[in-house]
Amino acid sequence: MENINIEEIMAQIKREIKEKGLTPDMLSFEDVPYSKPVQVTREGGSSLADADDALAHMNAHYYVQPYKPLAGNPLKVFFKKVIRKLTKFYVEPVVFEQNEFNANTVSVLNTFRGAIDGQSQHDDSELTGRIETLELAQKELLRRLDKLERENSELRQALEKQEEA
Repeated sequence: MENINIEEIMAQIKREIKEKGLTPDMLSFEDVPYSKPVQVTREGGSSLADADDALAHMNAHYYVQPYKPLAGNPLKVFFKKVIRKLTKFYVEPVVFEQNEFNANTVSVLNTFRGAIDGQSQHDDSELTGRIETLELAQKELLRRLDKLERENSELRQALEKQEEA
């Protein structure tokens, strides 16, 4: 069985706390900065709010860093740096291409989202105009119906008078 080094674990936790910028005055979980991970599903039917959340996440995180910061054992860090130097010619172009693709994809999605917003505003104004037209037509039809009912009533009265005479 392995020996568990609690001091090393605590030192690692303290480093992570320092890297994340957490302070002792953060007393509750609500005070700790945390961004909800975006849930990706293959199923349709997600809400527009979910799509907006995903698009905001994409806008904030489309750029991929080619290398993560190195920390830990100095010997391991040295070897990792050597490996980075040896693979730099292969890794960096791929990452730069991926970043370019991500930026273009996010740009297109932002354009689509803007077009959807513009279209919905156009649809709203078009629907408002149609509703106003229908309301005016309804008022005209109600006026004509009222006129016809009065004429009908007058004709019935005239018919009754004629039948009495």
